[in-house]
Amino acid sequence: MEEEKKPEEISDEKNPEMPKEGKNEEKLPLKTPIPTKEEEEKGARYLLFFVYNTQAPITRDDIFDLIDQLNKIPTPPEETRIDMVILSNGGFPHPAYQMMNVIRAKCKKLKAVVPLYAKSAATLMTLAADEIVMGPQSEIGPIDMQMEHPLIEKLNISALEGYYPFLQLYEKFTSDFFPIALKMAEEIAENVGIKREEAVDIALNTAVNFISPITSQINPTIVNMCYRALTTGEAYAYNFLYRYMFKDKPEREKSILASQTAHMLVWGFQNHGQIIARDDAKLLNLYISYGENYDIFNMIYVITKEIINILSSSQVSKAIRVISMEQLQRLLNVDSYLGYITFIVYKAYSLVFPLRESLKNVTDPQKISLALRQTLSQSLTTLPSMPETEKNDIAQISLELLENIFIKNFKDENAIYTVAYDRMIREKAFSKPVTEVIAGRIVEAVKELTQTIEIEIDRTPPEVVSKYILQILAFLLVYNIKF
Repeated sequence: MEEEKKPEEISDEKNPEMPKEGKNEEKLPLKTPIPTKEEEEKGARYLLFFVYNTQAPITRDDIFDLIDQLNKIPTPPEETRIDMVILSNGGFPHPAYQMMNVIRAKCKKLKAVVPLYAKSAATLMTLAADEIVMGPQSEIGPIDMQMEHPLIEKLNISALEGYYPFLQLYEKFTSDFFPIALKMAEEIAENVGIKREEAVDIALNTAVNFISPITSQINPTIVNMCYRALTTGEAYAYNFLYRYMFKDKPEREKSILASQTAHMLVWGFQNHGQIIARDDAKLLNLYISYGENYDIFNMIYVITKEIINILSSSQVSKAIRVISMEQLQRLLNVDSYLGYITFIVYKAYSLVFPLRESLKNVTDPQKISLALRQTLSQSLTTLPSMPETEKNDIAQISLELLENIFIKNFKDENAIYTVAYDRMIREKAFSKPVTEVIAGRIVEAVKELTQTIEIEIDRTPPEVVSKYILQILAFLLVYNIKF
């Protein structure tokens, strides 16, 4: 996590005091409490996407985007469940902390879904969830704050790097130098015959002169800044864990679990980029559920992967978006609409290649039109058993597509785009901007599918077509297009 120059203070008004290190002598075993299986919740379910490209940090500006998106949720908090999908390398901890307070005020139930990675400040955000959903490829990370070096411009360091030298030197002095100095004082007093007080002064001065070249390199201002940053991150983590993830535990156990877990996430790792996989996270007491048991985990993984691909090649650096499950299901209903449109356009385009070969020397428009209709009529007789309305759809789309290519001389891509676009516009399925995006993606899907697989609507697995629909959804989310 990156430390901002003016850290926010943590309000103690609503948050219980975090136990100080050593205050609780009783230690609980490091094992993951298993949440009880809940009944299907009543109310509305929403997906909240936080997807950042590899260079984009979590910043204060994200709060405004978040509030705009959350305002789309009409249901009251007690009837709202949010599944927060997060993919980020981290950023500033203070806006991350504040955004989660805003989200928690909007919902009763919150799941954090990590399809790939949520590091640093993004890990902090997951701690405000009731549980974290992770797959075998998912990772979170330590939350020791990242900060700009106070003396060296544009050099980012972990706050641990600034604090550990002092801590290690202090431990070395108390465990080694000080006992050695006392022993030296005893030997001086015994052998030289001077007072013990004078012998102690000589021994301590000798020890101090020995380590002063080292201590002179330690800047107390940097040590203080790093310590404050680390304890702030620990307090943020504790507050989230105490309030949400461990909320159903007895008071004392809840406090100890939150304290232990927060402390380990800040102080317990040697490298800021260290991977905490799902089984590692369970050992830290975190409530982890497996992606294999989450109903749309694979779909979420594909969507976020597509969003990252779009972000990497565009001027947009992040996507903070809310969609309802109803919107998602409507868009991804492969059997009923988009998958069906893709299927019938694909079947129409599959006639182009044999016709192109047979008509390469034909220039008379009437002969071309007759050949198109004859080929189409023969093709319809080879279709598998299906409702008459579907055959009529294929006939209509096929004729439009073939005429665009062979009579109007459209390029293949333009012909596919036109028939898909016109069909959706006639049926008023989506707004015009969304239809333009979808038609463009159908062009890509049809051309790729034609080269790789034979599609039959009654035998082809839905995921073959839904892959392309997920690409459409990713595009709509990145550019915040209403659908």
